[in-house]
Amino acid sequence: MPDDYNITPEEVNQLRRWADTLRAEKSFYEFCKQAWHVVEYSTPFIESWHLQAYTEHLEACFHRKITKLLVNVPPRTSKTTIFSILFPAWVWIHNSELRFMFASYSNSLSMEHSRKCRQLIESPWYRQRWGHKFSLCREQKAKGFFINNRGGYRIATSVGAATTGHGANFLITDDANNVLDGNSDAKREGANKWWDQVWSTRLNDKRHDVKIAVQQRIHEMDLSGHIIANDIENTWVKLILPMEFEKARCAKTIILPSTNGKIWTDPRTTEGELLCPERWTAKELSDSKLELGSYGYAGQYQQRPAPEEGGIIQRSWFKWWKESRMPDVLYIVQSWDTALSAKDGSSYSACTTWGVFRDEHYIENIILLSMWRDRVEYPDLRNMAKRLYFDYRDVGKTHNPAFTGISLDMCIIEAKASGDPLIKDLALAGIRAVPFDPKKYGDKIGRVRYVTHLIEAGRVWLPARAPHYVKLLDHADIFLNEVIAFPTTESRDLVDTMTQVLTKLKEGGLLTHPSDPSFEDTNHSRPIKRVY
Repeated sequence: MPDDYNITPEEVNQLRRWADTLRAEKSFYEFCKQAWHVVEYSTPFIESWHLQAYTEHLEACFHRKITKLLVNVPPRTSKTTIFSILFPAWVWIHNSELRFMFASYSNSLSMEHSRKCRQLIESPWYRQRWGHKFSLCREQKAKGFFINNRGGYRIATSVGAATTGHGANFLITDDANNVLDGNSDAKREGANKWWDQVWSTRLNDKRHDVKIAVQQRIHEMDLSGHIIANDIENTWVKLILPMEFEKARCAKTIILPSTNGKIWTDPRTTEGELLCPERWTAKELSDSKLELGSYGYAGQYQQRPAPEEGGIIQRSWFKWWKESRMPDVLYIVQSWDTALSAKDGSSYSACTTWGVFRDEHYIENIILLSMWRDRVEYPDLRNMAKRLYFDYRDVGKTHNPAFTGISLDMCIIEAKASGDPLIKDLALAGIRAVPFDPKKYGDKIGRVRYVTHLIEAGRVWLPARAPHYVKLLDHADIFLNEVIAFPTTESRDLVDTMTQVLTKLKEGGLLTHPSDPSFEDTNHSRPIKRVY
C-alpha cells in the first residue's frame, strides 16, 4: 500500500471510536454496553437476553411504539441502571429537548439515580462523543433537577411528592413501593392514589408521551397490581420476567425490530429456567428463598405476589371433581360477604354456594356449586340475594326465567356493613338467613387458619371442565386463584365466604377432619338432592 494510505495508530483509534459511537447511537443495548464502565465502575457488563429485552422495549418507548410500559423484574437485574440512569442519556443523543420525570419510593434513592445520570452525561467518555449535541446548564443547581441548553430536563422526585408546575414526555417510576411497606394498606393505597391523581397528570401530551413503571412485585395491590387491575382496555405493554421461568405465565409483548414480525416472547422454554444463569446460581436463589420466605420470593423474584402453590392455603389441597355429573348432595349452603358501595376500588360483594355430599367412604365433603361477585349498590345486592337464594345458578347480570329452583338448607351472611340490613330485608321476603359474627373468630387470617385443616384433608372440591378435566370451570378457577393468593390478594371476599361455610359446617359436626373423633350421623335416610 502506498505511503499516502498509511494510517497512524491514532487514526485507527479514532475510526474505532467513530464506529463505536455510531453503534451506540443506533442501538440502546450497544450504548449500555459501552457506557457500563462509567456508571458501574468495576462491575463487568454481562451479556444477557433480559437486558436486550429492557433496551429494545425502551427503544420502542422512545419511538412511541409503546406509550405505557409495565416492567416487573427481580432485584439486582440492572433495571435501575438501564431505566433511570442510561436511558435518558441515550435519548438526549437523539433529541435533547425531551423531558423526564423520575420517582422512587424514597427521595434519597431518586436523588442518587439523578446524580449518577448527571455524572454519566458530564463524563469525558460521553462528552467526547456527544458533547457537541447539548450541554448541561451550570446555573441549574437544584438537587435532583438538571436541565440542558436545548430545554430538556431530568427531574427526580419521590412517590407522594407534589410535582406542581412541571410536566414531562417520559414519566418513569422505579420501585414505587418499598418492600418494607408491602403489608401496609395505607402506604400502598397512598402510592396508588398519588399515581392516579398526581403523577398521571404530568404528561405533556397524553396521546403520545410515555408512562413507564418498573419494579419488583411486593403485594397483589402494589402499584403494578393497581395498574393491571385498572387496565380494562389492555393498553399497557407488560414485560413480566420471573427469575425462574413459568410456562403458564410466559411474557408476550409487541412486535419489535428483532422479532421478525412476530410478537416478542420470553425466549425461555424450560420450566424453572433462570433469567440469567451467568449471574445467579441455584444455590444463591435457594438462599434467597430461605431469607425471604415463600411470599417474599414469589413476589420479588417470581413477580407473583403469592407462591404458585399458595400461601396459607395451598393449591394442592383442593380436590378436583372430574365427572360429568355433579355429586348428589345432602345439604346446600350459601355464604355471603357484602360491601357497602359500587364505586370503583371499593370491596366486592360476593356469594359462594356449596353442596355437602358423601364420598365412597360415607364421609362428608363439600363442592363449590356456584360463585357470584360484583360491585353493586344495596338495592341490586338485595335483589341478587333473593335470586340466588331461590336458584344459586342464577348468577347472570339479569334474571334467567329458565332456571328452576333448588332449595337452600342454609344461607349465611356476614353480620356487618350491609350484611345486617340484608338479613332483615330477606326476612321480610320470607327468607331466613343465618348471621355470621366474624369477630368471634379473630381477624381474617385467624379465621382462615381455623379451617385450613379441612381443606388440607381434601374435604373441599372444585368442579373441573369436561371432557378432559385438565382445567377447572371458570368460576372455580377464579375462586382458586384468589384464595391461594390470600392474604396478599386485593379482594378477600371469596375467602371470607368459604371460611364462613367451613366454620359453620365444622361447628355443626357436618364436616370433620380424619383425626377428629367420628361423628355419627343418625340421619342416613336424609334425601339427597340432584344438582347440575
